[in-house]
Amino acid sequence: MAPSLEGLAPFQIAFVVRDVERAAREFDARLGAGPWRGWVFGPQGQGREYRGRPAEWSLRLVLNTRSPQYELIEPLDGPSIHADWLEERGEGFHHVGYVVASVKQTSAEMEAAGHPAIARIHSFGAAGDGRAAYYDTVDALGFLVEAVEPPSEMPSTDFTL
Repeated sequence: MAPSLEGLAPFQIAFVVRDVERAAREFDARLGAGPWRGWVFGPQGQGREYRGRPAEWSLRLVLNTRSPQYELIEPLDGPSIHADWLEERGEGFHHVGYVVASVKQTSAEMEAAGHPAIARIHSFGAAGDGRAAYYDTVDALGFLVEAVEPPSEMPSTDFTL
């Protein structure tokens, strides 16, 4: 494991779903997981990469306020790490997210350990100062690992559940 992840607790457990509203209702019925805040993120082109190339994808996601937080992701368009997972494996557990001091440092460490970044988000949040990368840990762990430098502020929510 990368030294920048050593000793860190996951802050987020993420699931890819076909319908965030339905999935949130299921999580609420069985886990009392809500309330949920939701966003629709559209294509951003230069702010995203997938498999080493600039990528444009859109998705809907909801987050709850637990710790660790649940994230439910519904891919909408474009090739993406979420849409491909849904097509290949169906709905379910996708990744564990860690807050890190430096996505760049974590990426170098994960790459050296044989887990390259499959997808990168170079800017997200209200000010565009958030960064994230998803690492290919599927063969080793059965799921992906995400490193996140959180934005100073999330944009206003698009919907709540």
